[in-house]
This record gives sequence, C-alpha cells and structure tokens, in this order.
Amino acid sequence: MGVALIAGAATFVVLWNRGSSRPVSIEEARRRAGAPGTDESTGAVPFRPAAGIYRYRGEGTEHLERPPLTQTQGPGIPGTVTHLEGRCWRLRVDYSTNHWQSWDYCPAASGLTENAGAFFQRLHLVMANVDTSSSYTCNPPVDAIRATQRVGEHWMQECRGTSTGSSGEVISSGPYTYVGPARLNIGGTKVATLHYHRLRNLTGGQTGTEDVNVWFDAATGLPVRNQRVITVHSGSLIGGVTYKENGSFQLASMNPT
Repeated sequence: MGVALIAGAATFVVLWNRGSSRPVSIEEARRRAGAPGTDESTGAVPFRPAAGIYRYRGEGTEHLERPPLTQTQGPGIPGTVTHLEGRCWRLRVDYSTNHWQSWDYCPAASGLTENAGAFFQRLHLVMANVDTSSSYTCNPPVDAIRATQRVGEHWMQECRGTSTGSSGEVISSGPYTYVGPARLNIGGTKVATLHYHRLRNLTGGQTGTEDVNVWFDAATGLPVRNQRVITVHSGSLIGGVTYKENGSFQLASMNPT
C-alpha cells in the first residue's frame, strides 16, 4: 500500500513542535469528505466497498532521528472511501491532523489493482508550519489482490513517486506475497480476509525500506488491518536525516457511518 516519502532537505533544520497533532474525529472526516461520490454500478461490485467514513482504531509513532522528534498516530483513525470513475475507489486514512495517506484501487479481471496514491504530512515548526505533499503512480497498476492465487505465491511490484522538497523521483520496488486467508474479529463479527506481505526498497531521491502487512476484506477489498514499519533516509543541510514510522490500524466496524 503506497510509497512513503518525507519532506526535503530544508525542513529538517528547524524544530518540530511536539504535541501539535491530535486524532481526526469522524465528524471532521465527514465534513472534509462531503458527498461520498457517485456509484455508477447498478449492483454490488466485487472488490469495491461502500462509500463513506469507516472507523479504524490504531496507534503509531513517527520519529525523526536528527533532531530527535516524535509524533503519534491514533487512537481514532477515520478511513474515507470515495467512489471514483470506472468503478475505482479511493481510501484515505487520517493518522492524525498532521498526517494522512490515500490509495487508489480499481476492480479488474485479475482481482484488485493499486494504481496511485498520495501522502500528506505537516511539521509544526517554531515559527511556521511546513506542509509536505507526495504522490505516486504504479504504471502499469500492481495487483493488490489476485482472484486466483496460492498461499506463499509472490510477485514483484513497482511504483514511482515525487515529494515537495525532495530531490528527484523515488522508486519503490520489491516482492509482494500472498500469506493466506485469515478470519479477523471486527466489531464482534468474524470477517474473511486475505493477508498480504509487502517488502519495498526505496531508491532515487530518497532511500529506505517499507515492511507492510495488510489484510483485505475478501469480498469488498477494503483494507481491514494494516501493520507497517517504514524507514526513509533523506539528505539535509545538517547531513543525513532518517525518518521512521511504526504503526498499525484495524477496522472497528465493517459498516461506514
């Protein structure tokens, strides 16, 4: 799920004001999202969840090693599903008021593809805020779910992204493995999911690694659970800077609000 990029060199020579972020409420997510989008289908579409705001619960930390600064995620993490053209859909997850990430998925004959995504992070500095926006595309789209697959089967994925303030394109590539089916307890209901493990190496404008486990709803394709460990290295005016993110989130209910 996605490419994690961080801010460019100049933003790391000033202090991050700790405690400036907070969880995003469901009502705040609803006001931002507005109308959930247009459903062009006449019936249910495989690997396409209902539009709306989903309640996730989770926790996580975002940490800069130099200077040593930390920001938290959760515990309330709203996820917004918006229907796009061509039966595609977007999931946006608000980790906090300072950080969100989105993924664009499309149902396909092969199952479900990941086509693109975006990332936003705000650093509250002593004198001003610095906003970092990133986007990526997977061309051709990569298989997030395969309709026909064997436990342990893996295939390679590659996506490319850019970030404000970053020097050059970042390439994210590596193996994606179908771990197998799993049943998760979501709000007292046992939900059939498909578990995948993704390992990515980042090269180009930034370097690093992503180690992500994601469980998709076997019927709708909605991510039900996500666990990730991300490390990104970037240059700066004070030398190399390392960003680390360690977090997880899981659906509290399969029904959107």
